[in-house]
Amino acid sequence: MDSSSTSADREVEQQRLGTAWILHHHSIAAGDGYSSSMQSCPYYVQSPLSSTLDDDVAVKASDEEDEHDGGGGGGGEEYYYEKMRPSSDQGGGVWRRCFSFSRSSSCSWISVQLLWRFLVSFGLALLVFYIATKPPPPKVSVRVAGMSEFQLAEGVDSTGVTTKILTCNCSLDVLIKNKSKLFGLHVHPPILELSFGHLLVAMSRGSKFYAENHDSTSFRLYVGTRNKPMYGAGRNMQDLMESGRGLPIVVRVGLSSYFRVVSSIIRPKFHHKAECMLLLDKIYDKKHQTQTFRSSCIVS
Repeated sequence: MDSSSTSADREVEQQRLGTAWILHHHSIAAGDGYSSSMQSCPYYVQSPLSSTLDDDVAVKASDEEDEHDGGGGGGGEEYYYEKMRPSSDQGGGVWRRCFSFSRSSSCSWISVQLLWRFLVSFGLALLVFYIATKPPPPKVSVRVAGMSEFQLAEGVDSTGVTTKILTCNCSLDVLIKNKSKLFGLHVHPPILELSFGHLLVAMSRGSKFYAENHDSTSFRLYVGTRNKPMYGAGRNMQDLMESGRGLPIVVRVGLSSYFRVVSSIIRPKFHHKAECMLLLDKIYDKKHQTQTFRSSCIVS
């Protein structure tokens, strides 16, 4: 009985001493406020028979340390800053990885990085070059040169029907002034239409040509028809010419041009439309070899 009671008393004494040591250690740590965050976590020595009590004391001590770390000297602000900083660093790291490379990067990744850098630089260089050398739009003027032939006579069509047969040939002079000092102007084949009222009488397509830089270029266009049956419109045309008021004829011209600044990459385009109104008289001018007329043209 004496030996068993002595052993039990010894275990109780060890438990009491261990708990007292823990509480004393935390009282020292709590008092030293300025260095609590720098101290390492204490090691707890527990008796096999007092694990429950030691766990409660350890939890309490841990809570006290958390409260101590959160208070005084902006400890809370530092805590939240440290929590949020990794997310921002992670976002910046993603962008840095996408737009950077090193010697340890793979060949394909280095090629991609070099390619997009080259494309961006090349695009910026082209933009600056185009802004610095942007060619101004050309100036276009059109006038009617003459109606060298205009005949409206009785005849028959391909089916043998008697009607008015028209043969005409109209010429126009086009003047293009290229104001660019560096680039020549390429002009697509122009399209011409000759009409009487809403009736399309003739249509033609010219040839393409080239206007030198900082120069004026003129060329002549033709539109006409031969032995075209006019049916009901032929009688109206004949009456207008014989009345002395003049036969109204409309000639429309469509022009498309472009500058080749950088091959086929930068090609500013321009479109012009001209409309000329003619009043034909029945008198033929032998000196100028044209039907007598009055005309006016508008270019847009």
